[in-house]
Amino acid sequence: MTPPTAPGAAVPPRTAPGGAVRALARAEAGRLLRHPALLAALALYAATWAPDLAAGDAAHRFPVLQDESWAVHRPLLLLAAGALLAANQAALRSHRDGTEPLYGVLAVGRFRRVRAHLLSLLPAVLLAAALTAARAGYLAARPGAVGEFGGWDLLAGPLCVLLAGVTGVLLAVLATSGAVAPTAVVGLGVLTFAGALDGDASWRWLGLLAFEDENAAPLPTALTGRPAAAHAGWLAALAVLLAAAAVLRAGGRGAGLRAVAAVAGAGVLVTGVVQTRGVPSAVAVRRAAFTDHPAAHQDCTVENGVAYCAFAGFDRWKQEWRQVAEGVLRRVPQDVAGAGYTVRQRVLPSADANGGTALPASWSRDDAAAGTPGAVTVGTDWSDGSAAGDRRSDAVAEFAAGFAYRVVTGEVPERPGLSMVCGSRAVLVLWLAGSATPGTGEALRSTRDRTFGGAISMPLLGSSAGVAFEPRAAELAFALLERDGERDGGRDGGRLAAAVGAGWAELSARGTTVDRAAELLGVPAPRADEAGSGVAGC
Repeated sequence: MTPPTAPGAAVPPRTAPGGAVRALARAEAGRLLRHPALLAALALYAATWAPDLAAGDAAHRFPVLQDESWAVHRPLLLLAAGALLAANQAALRSHRDGTEPLYGVLAVGRFRRVRAHLLSLLPAVLLAAALTAARAGYLAARPGAVGEFGGWDLLAGPLCVLLAGVTGVLLAVLATSGAVAPTAVVGLGVLTFAGALDGDASWRWLGLLAFEDENAAPLPTALTGRPAAAHAGWLAALAVLLAAAAVLRAGGRGAGLRAVAAVAGAGVLVTGVVQTRGVPSAVAVRRAAFTDHPAAHQDCTVENGVAYCAFAGFDRWKQEWRQVAEGVLRRVPQDVAGAGYTVRQRVLPSADANGGTALPASWSRDDAAAGTPGAVTVGTDWSDGSAAGDRRSDAVAEFAAGFAYRVVTGEVPERPGLSMVCGSRAVLVLWLAGSATPGTGEALRSTRDRTFGGAISMPLLGSSAGVAFEPRAAELAFALLERDGERDGGRDGGRLAAAVGAGWAELSARGTTVDRAAELLGVPAPRADEAGSGVAGC
């Protein structure tokens, strides 16, 4: 019973339940942002940036933004885990402290306190959005960035933090044990990790984030086919559904709340079905068209007699390809350098890591129809060559060797298997490719260091086609690169270039041996037992 008010005494203002909920939410939001679990997650998030920044961020100098749209959220899973733990601990505080019975005398009942805990998640979600924007802005500002971010994909990270925090509050309503939340974090982590292992599975979209196959080359924006809008809708609808369930379980009432839960449940079902339907048929048709007939979907730029053709969004890399191409051509006779060449970007979405995919037979016909026969293939990966050992570094080595192979032999790899390059031709191709730029030299060395048996193989875009070089020729080529004065500051670079120019006809002829190449270049030939001999195809 409320005690009577003395005559003339001021009547204290009565706080409306809505205002009390907002005041409690503000207080809980501050506590949430200072919670050790969230602070530890932020520290770990920052630590994921530190190695890249300390090393000059070699892995992200040439980001493909449509791929980064989903990859940028991987560290945010740490923040999501921190939000789940922190929100759960905050909602369980009254149980831990034994003060839950005392809350019964307050106007803010349990379901209103649950609402306050749910509202307190918003600053953490805004923090996740700010971190996403900062990372996206950093990547987009890189000089070698190509493509474009997907707006719906960028929403996924902050929505994951929201969903994780709501899950933490719901678990606190359902169970007062402090062990439930860590178990949920492990379970969500296992689900997300399992989805990352199978980048083609449609069910992976039912996890927090849907990763793509990191061994696959990026695709142009028009070919990605990610149901990012449906996934963002699914995360948002699921967060609303779980929030409504938490309030209802805590004693909330009202037709409006039940209607919200019903609409959110319907949204979860609809978006869940939409996001797991697989690649849309229109995207599959575009992928086939871009793969089989790339010339019709590209813009070409001619620089010093070489045409560079790229898909939309990749034009910025033409200058990078040009540096490699001109680095190769500056070491060859003028009539060879001026013969006219074309660099054409291609995609092979069906390529696999084991190199079991054949090149489309339509490529040669497509090049001929476009007036660019014998176009040199370049993919959708790139780096400066210093990120040794990764897929981007291999792409640099692959393109440099492919362009040099075209210059030396006048051919491009087309047959199903690897084209074995033998004798002097192999020496010439590898030397030209490795001396084109400092980056191509580093990339080729990385390829060699990961090769067993001496022979160097370079599959084209992960297919079964490509080029391979016999061991003795590779040994001599890398010995020449060590003597290359233009790269290493020695005195042999000019002499080697002159020797190559003088002996080009014989050095580039089919059948000229490694020993004869060493004789023409004035260097000792490698011993057969040091580099291997008797390679099939030579």
